[in-house]
Amino acid sequence: VGTCQAKDRELTLAVSTEEPAPSIAENIRELFDERGLQFSIQAMSDPGEILLAVRERRIDLAIVEEPDSPVPGLVTLVSLYPSVLHVLYKRDQRVDDFPDLIRGASVYAGPKGGVSHRLLMQLAEDFRVPQEQFSVLENPWTQTPDVYFIFGGLLDGDSVERLAGYQLYSFAQEGDVDGGSVADAIVLRHSYLKKFLLPGSVYYSLAEEAIMTLSIRSVLIAHEQFDEDLAMEIASRLFNGAREIAQGYSLVTRELNTSIDASALNFPLHSGTRRFLDRDKPGFIERNVDVLALSLTVLAAILSGLLAWYRNRQQLKKDRFDAYYQRLLEIRQHYDTALDSTELRGQRQAVLDLQQEVLGLLVDERIAADNNLTAFLSLSNQVLNEINASISS
Repeated sequence: VGTCQAKDRELTLAVSTEEPAPSIAENIRELFDERGLQFSIQAMSDPGEILLAVRERRIDLAIVEEPDSPVPGLVTLVSLYPSVLHVLYKRDQRVDDFPDLIRGASVYAGPKGGVSHRLLMQLAEDFRVPQEQFSVLENPWTQTPDVYFIFGGLLDGDSVERLAGYQLYSFAQEGDVDGGSVADAIVLRHSYLKKFLLPGSVYYSLAEEAIMTLSIRSVLIAHEQFDEDLAMEIASRLFNGAREIAQGYSLVTRELNTSIDASALNFPLHSGTRRFLDRDKPGFIERNVDVLALSLTVLAAILSGLLAWYRNRQQLKKDRFDAYYQRLLEIRQHYDTALDSTELRGQRQAVLDLQQEVLGLLVDERIAADNNLTAFLSLSNQVLNEINASISS
């Protein structure tokens, strides 16, 4: 389904039913209208079903809260915004720490298996609160929760008003040293989480002072086989249109930017997004110009040395042949003064010995059979013919 839709420039985009995902999806749809790419938005209440639908390619893209571990076959196109954990408890409840917060309480943590629910179970285990000591509600309507434990966007005015009987729980206490709060300990244990500070002025009726809580990334995901060129186009438009999307939800600019840390993502970054992020990076030659320049200098020096060695070797060969030429010319100059055939035969043997010595160099010292050798043999054979003629006469 996803492949056909991509070719037709029509994509299905799945989102949860909770804000701000639906509003951001609508902003994305509007952003791409002018670029000829159509999005069909599909709301789904079950986070697990959304992931499965993308894996099976029944859905092209989805906006999801990043889970605590990777899901095979899924990749990130962009990180869109932080989902903030809101932990609220009834005002008449005394709470000194996290175990106090949930022990004996009814807690609503979103759909079972969702990110909020999974984190609640993880923290209960971390703080050694047995599951039988608290209850987890399926929904917040049939029974009023003692505690809300929910990831999502910033609360709007209506939500704050409905929660008037609650107050926000902070994962940091007054007097905590920097890096020494409960929030820091949780982030250290669960690396997919980040600390998130809610200023006291954000929700006047829910907190009198700043609240330290947690956040996770909400990301736009696709199947790992999603078209690379299309992924690059989508990433480019989203990064460049971040401010337009942020007009509907201000936290978008905290995540939707090109400084994304790919190593921190639980869903690997799509290759198309990497292409966009790396578009302005210098190429191989630009990155290694100094090394290449040094290498060329060294190579030039080596070649120069080899050339000098070759020329010296050739000169040594020439000098050696010059010596043989000189000896051959001396024989030629003196054989005609020989008094008898015995002396002439001695001169002939001297030439033959000289030829044998030169030919031996071909084997022993691997002297090349070049023009020098050819000229020497030609001259020596000429001298032999002259001596033989003298002997015959």
